Parts: sequence; structure tokens; C-alpha cells
Amino acid sequence: MKKRKVLIIWASVLLIVGIYIVRDCYFTTNNTETISNTKIDEKIVEVDDKTKEVQTLQNTYNNQDIKGIVSIEGEDSFKFPIAQTTDNDFYLSHDYYRNYDKYGSIYADYRVDLDSSKKILLFGHNSSYIDTPFGNLENYYDKNYYDEHKYIYITTSNSVYKYEIFSVYVETSDFTYMNINFSNDEEWYSHITKLQSKSLYNTDVSLDKSDNILIMQTCSNNPNYKEKKKYLLVISRKVFE
Repeated sequence: MKKRKVLIIWASVLLIVGIYIVRDCYFTTNNTETISNTKIDEKIVEVDDKTKEVQTLQNTYNNQDIKGIVSIEGEDSFKFPIAQTTDNDFYLSHDYYRNYDKYGSIYADYRVDLDSSKKILLFGHNSSYIDTPFGNLENYYDKNYYDEHKYIYITTSNSVYKYEIFSVYVETSDFTYMNINFSNDEEWYSHITKLQSKSLYNTDVSLDKSDNILIMQTCSNNPNYKEKKKYLLVISRKVFE
């Protein structure tokens, strides 16, 4: 009888321990499979082929609107999904799960294609009160930061594209940088050289009329500009794919 009681006690102990082990594994699994609404967790995307990262993110967020990833060379904390839908309003106030979030997501202009467009526009919020992904772009006011972080990468399901920053400035009134249609190469070249001429500092980057460009836009918190509407633009040219 005593032997039977001992066996029952040990079975109960093992059952309790087993429950805690399963529970811990469950929470551990959830933690490693969850990507925050901002920075991509590197543990999730340990794949040899980087282009598979986009599919991984689509599955994680259950969202086919995720079209790519943007990252800054030499900046480990800056690597984020790019969302895109049929307008430029939705992801101003929704996260990558498509839930309401007043700080939104990083997203691409609905008019462009990350793989083929001559000009790509990416948008993201900035804030004086909390950290936001595109708030990091304000580091580019400092030429020394630019010198150490000149390259932007866009990863899609098809390829990885490298861009070299050639202009950083704050825009308050001329929003022609949003244009995506140009009549000819000369008009295009005039447009991109104008963007370069506005840069806060000289980047010594040579432009060509065949260049494709990437513009990242966020609100500016630079106190040197008193205008209510002011946008920081970090503009780069594609150097390879």
C-alpha cells in the first residue's frame, strides 16, 4: 500500500514538472516567433537566402502587404519591414498586423514597385516623445554619421538592392520630390540633380540620368526650421542589385 502511495506521489510530481516544462517551451516558442512592430528580430530570419526574409515576415504577421525590408549598413538597430497597400493612408495609422496604431508602419508609396520603379518613396512617422523607426533618420543631420552610414539596403522577395545616399535635407514647401512621372531622361536628370543641390552637405556622389533613386521621408524635428510642415528627406541612388 505504501509503495502504491509513493508511486502516486512521484507520478503527480512528474506531471506538475511536465506541465511547467511544456508551459515554458510554449512561451519560449512564442517569444522566438514574434517580431515586434518595429525592429525585425534577427533570430527569426536566420536564412541563407535573404530574399526569403520577406516571406517569413508575411507569414509571421499574416500580412501579404509586407513587400520588403529596409536596413542601413552599419546600423544593426535599423532593419524594418516595408508595407504597401493601395493607398498612402492606411499604414499611417496601422501596424504590420493591420491593427490600429497611431504611429503606423514604414510603408512604400502605393504607386511604386520596390523591384522595378525608377523612384521609390518610403514613409514613416517621427516623434519627439517616443522612439520611432524613421526617427533614426535624424542622425543624418550629422555629416559624420553620414560618412559611416552611406548605404541603404532594400530587400524584396526577388533581390537585395544597395543604395548610396547622395542628399539629406529638410523640405518645407517644394513637394515635387513626390513626382514619379517624367517625360524623358533629361527631365529626370534635372529632377535628381535638383534634389542633390538641396543637400545639407556635400556627399561627393556623381549622378547619372540612368540612376534609380530611393527617397525616405519622415517629419523633421530639427529646431532650425520653424515651419509647421517640415519633412526630412534621405535620398539615395541604386548602386547594384
